[in-house]
Amino acid sequence: MISRVTLLHAKGIYDSDKGEMVWTGLAIEKGKIRERGWFEEMLFRYAGAELLDYSDEYVLPGLINTHVHLEFTPDTQICEMFLGETREKRLEKSFEHAREMLCSGVTTVRDLGSSMEMAQGLRKREQKTDSGLPRLHLSGMPLTQRRGHLAFLGEAADSREELLFAVKQRKEAGCDCIKIIVSGGQNTPGSLPEQDAYDMARISLVTEAAHREKLPVAAHCLTTTALVNCMEAGVDCIEHCSCFVRKHPENLLARVWNPEKMERYQGDRRLFMTGFSNNYHRLDEVREGGRIPSWQERFWLEQEKREAEIFNHLRKLGLRPVIGTDGGCGQTYFHETWLELALLVERCGLSEQEAIQAATATGAEALGLNETVGRLKEGYAADLITVRENPLKQIRALAKIEHVMKEGRLVR
Repeated sequence: MISRVTLLHAKGIYDSDKGEMVWTGLAIEKGKIRERGWFEEMLFRYAGAELLDYSDEYVLPGLINTHVHLEFTPDTQICEMFLGETREKRLEKSFEHAREMLCSGVTTVRDLGSSMEMAQGLRKREQKTDSGLPRLHLSGMPLTQRRGHLAFLGEAADSREELLFAVKQRKEAGCDCIKIIVSGGQNTPGSLPEQDAYDMARISLVTEAAHREKLPVAAHCLTTTALVNCMEAGVDCIEHCSCFVRKHPENLLARVWNPEKMERYQGDRRLFMTGFSNNYHRLDEVREGGRIPSWQERFWLEQEKREAEIFNHLRKLGLRPVIGTDGGCGQTYFHETWLELALLVERCGLSEQEAIQAATATGAEALGLNETVGRLKEGYAADLITVRENPLKQIRALAKIEHVMKEGRLVR
């Protein structure tokens, strides 16, 4: 029995309850954490165990990214690229993106909007013990109107009957959650981000049907009215929360916080995701001083500040953030989940501990896995990462992952 135990020696092991590096030893058995404590003491109890010497490294739970699109390639022409590729090409590409995420330290991934064929193909691959994939949480095809955002992924749903059928279809297909598009989007030709899609009655219909099937609901939401509708309809996790309006005469999308409409939700503990790293790299040259920004780029830089302000308004109300990058959309890369945490700390003023909590324990809650992953404690899956620098002191330490373990198996 002891010979099957792996004993890990660390410089520090993250305790999610305390938000600190506390322990130095971790006993792992059959893919789960058997015990945590002080390595020197545990060494006697587990004589003969396989030893992993990470005594110069800090150990944290594997990261959880709650919002990516594994079927997409980071580019500004997502729809055109999707329609120009074969189903086989997109499926193989989704495998590569998922493996890339795992090697970057993301041991649990929620794909929040891809074709049903991709979702089913990923699920089959995941079931193989040597799949090399992270733990997957899949929504399949989002519920969207005809000619709505992401409608190019497959069938759309407008009527009550179509929406109810879509929820049932995803449950039967083995999807883990329901994604609903409640406003327009920026990656679908003809879709306007500042316009709402489904009204509150239809959002409530979908949410109630999903909850009967014990499926959480995540909503793509870019306007204030859509945000209010999601709050009223009981959506579990609200994505983006952009509060867009169209600014004239520049005809650009501006973020505008409306306190009168949102103050009624004071004390609400809903989950939300912003996605600060989405398209972050389009302004790299400007940020690095490579050239003077254009008037449009100056506007975008100002909107980044507004995005952070809205994020903090939502936090002050009581809503809780999770980590999602929208990976695959725009210049948003699958190996950069760490960047989302860094921007939450540097731009929004979160502590390193708060950012790590959002990327681990709170992310697990969003996926209904809070008793399985997201913490390094007895009975939880041995999903972990190691870094040489303490991310509680410098969050960008997470950009340099040394080792990744999923369910007790080293994958990096």
